[in-house]
Formats: sequence, structure tokens, C-alpha cells
Amino acid sequence: FVEGRQADAVMRERPDLASAVMRGIGGGLARMHIAASGITQEEARRLKIRWYQTDGGCCDVQDQIDGKVLSSILNCIDEKKRDVFLNTFYNTELAALRKEMKLAVTVKEGINKYDDKEETEKNISLEHGICHGDPFADNVLVFSDTGKLSALVDIEDFCAGPVLFDLCCCAIGCCFKQQSNCDDGSTKYPQVLDMNLLKALLKGYCADRKIPQIERDHFIPFMRLTLLCNCSWRFVKFNVSNNSDDKDTDDFPEEAKNSYLELQHRIEYLRDPEVVQQIKSLLLAQEDSTTN
Repeated sequence: FVEGRQADAVMRERPDLASAVMRGIGGGLARMHIAASGITQEEARRLKIRWYQTDGGCCDVQDQIDGKVLSSILNCIDEKKRDVFLNTFYNTELAALRKEMKLAVTVKEGINKYDDKEETEKNISLEHGICHGDPFADNVLVFSDTGKLSALVDIEDFCAGPVLFDLCCCAIGCCFKQQSNCDDGSTKYPQVLDMNLLKALLKGYCADRKIPQIERDHFIPFMRLTLLCNCSWRFVKFNVSNNSDDKDTDDFPEEAKNSYLELQHRIEYLRDPEVVQQIKSLLLAQEDSTTN
């Protein structure tokens, strides 16, 4: 038995505790990530921990790389919706995902050599560790009176994989907020990052684990690719018939069928140069605070 309430509910009801909640989540993730820092596939197998490339987990990102998700999208019978999704969005983002995930293929010794400007990215790799896999606020329990972390729960996607994926998944799942004026069409993006929440997440995380240079450099692309995994899941779930499922896509309301657009818009938002600069500034500030 674990005490606590879901973090998303606490942040809604007690906005004054939101930063404390996010610092706690960040610290909890960091401690989990360093618990088996540098774990290899063979070590994960020996410990009976799933490996993200072969056993699932980490939002099934390997299915994106292998083209399985693309094959599912191609089965969408709404040709217009399918073609618009593929040609104006998914194909481009999938190429970016595949490029970024090449950094996670193997773990090599000397990852910190990335700080050496002579080192090229093809010679380094992202650090692997234990990942929650779905660290959204509704999968975290906190104490409602203080906002302090109680537990990370719902470990269905628990696996060993690149810890940057896990941190970025938390950022895109916990730190977005609805624009107050999104209904009148006066804003370009219906949802934006709450920079105070992202700052708190990074502060809590960096208190236990310093983010390596390679992870800071690829933080924003990994935010986009984790969003793509969730975005395409929604597209397939609600727009592609599955004979093994009880529900046909006709049974889903239009709101569900179009729910992927919420996450697509978040990805587009994360390509805005001003937004990119804001996030980079937050990452730099955390680097400076851990150095001093």
C-alpha cells in the first residue's frame, strides 16, 4: 500500500504546490535513472528487465523505427486524413525520430568525452538506465499537503532504455498547459509549455543527476519524438480498424478520432525558434547551477 494522490489532481487543486510536485517527480526519476546507470542489454536480460529495443516499453519507440506504426497508419480507411497526416507531418517527424534514436543504439564507455569538441556524435551514445516508460503526472503519487513525491506507479512500460527518453516523456506529459485564449483563435498554439513547471522538473532532476552535454543538446528533439510516439498511438487507436479489437473506428466519437491533433500541435510548437530558445535557456541555467 502506498499513500498519496495522483500528482495531476494535486496540481489542479493546489497550484501553489505545482512546482514542489514537479521537483519531486524530477528527483524521483533521476534516482531511478542512476540506480542502474549504464545498464547493458545483457545485464537487463540477466535481471529479467525488459530491454526497450526487443521487449517493448519506452512507448514502443522501436515499433516506430521498424516501420510497424507506419504500416498501421497506412491501413487507415480515411484516405484524406491518412495522407494529410503522413505527408504534412508524420513522415518528416519519423525521419527525425529515427535519426535521434541512433544515439541510443549502444552504450559505449567514455560518454562524458562528448564534452571534447573533437568528439563526433557517431562515436558516442546516450546513457541507458531503468526507465518508467510513462512518467505522466497521473502515474505519480504525491502527498497532497506538501506535494512531495510518494511513488511512481503504473509501471506497465517499465524497461531499460535511454534515460533521456524518460525525462523528455515526463516533460511533455506534465509540463504543458492550455492557453486561456485558445478558443477565440487569437493564439497560434492551443497548448504551451508551462516554463515554471519545466524549470522545477529540471531542478529536481539535476539535484540528483547532472544532465550530460549530449542529453542537453538532444533534449528538445527527444521531447518531439516522445510526443510522436503518443501522437501516432492516438491516430492508430482511434482511426485504424483492428480486427482483434471489440470496437470499430466508427464507434469512436470525432473528438477521440482527432485527439492526435493535440499532440501534433505540441510537436509543431516545439519547432518554434522562440520556444526552442526558452528551453535551451532553462537547460543552460540548470547546467550553471549544478556547476557552481
